[in-house]
Amino acid sequence: MRIIDTHQHLWDTSALNYPWLDGFDALDRRYSLDDYRRATSGVDVSATVHVEANPAPGSEVAEVKRLTSISEREGLIGAIVAAAELEGDDAEETLKQFSDYPLVVAVRRMAWHRQDSDFYRTPSLIEGVQALQSYGLGFDLCAHAGQMPAALALVRETPDVPIAVNHCGGPDIAGNNFEPWADAMSEMASFSNTTCKVSGIITRAAEGWTREDLKPYIDHLVAAFGFDRLMFGSDWPVCTLAGDYGRWFDALQWAVQDADESDQQKLFYSTAAHFYRVATP
Repeated sequence: MRIIDTHQHLWDTSALNYPWLDGFDALDRRYSLDDYRRATSGVDVSATVHVEANPAPGSEVAEVKRLTSISEREGLIGAIVAAAELEGDDAEETLKQFSDYPLVVAVRRMAWHRQDSDFYRTPSLIEGVQALQSYGLGFDLCAHAGQMPAALALVRETPDVPIAVNHCGGPDIAGNNFEPWADAMSEMASFSNTTCKVSGIITRAAEGWTREDLKPYIDHLVAAFGFDRLMFGSDWPVCTLAGDYGRWFDALQWAVQDADESDQQKLFYSTAAHFYRVATP
């Protein structure tokens, strides 16, 4: 089965400043496509969607330029989700510059790491997300379960922008808190412009997690979104804090093994190809 991985990160701490890596010593190193190919040995990854690694303000276009160069030289990266301070004064200029890079298909502005649970309610940010439509760009929404009310408020105000919910909406699997996450994700799925990445949940589970721990959350997303609006993502290399690429991939395959082949192909390939406009060999 061919795979599109919708959540890959490559960063080079010698080239760009990634302040979020402070405190994550295990990740504070350069990650290349060669590293990724070694990590995915045995998995037929046809293309990846590179998701921004929270570069320092002012480095957003430099990150896109570097990734475009890697794609042109080495292949594999089929689309880029760029970073942009959409609520900032320079947002319009940044989006204009992204127009020079055809691989940029979406923008991500994270709430996940913020103490402010209402960040996604910021009026200027909502206006920035609305502006993505005129550039033909989607939005990657990255919020954990405690930030879902604000995330839902943003989605209500941006019905014409394709939105990818990152990391399953960040359920607290380690705390066994299925609700209110499940209700929030059902509401998220009620908006026709939303799609959800099945990614980033092994780092939300307890140490020593099992595939059985993850399955109720995956099952709920299948019931809420359907396979037409679900996409596989590895969250590599962040996922390695909780397990290697193969272990997460195998767990997800096991969780959906009863789905028919066409639905599995949607999850692992077709939905991503459509949503992120990925052309694969």
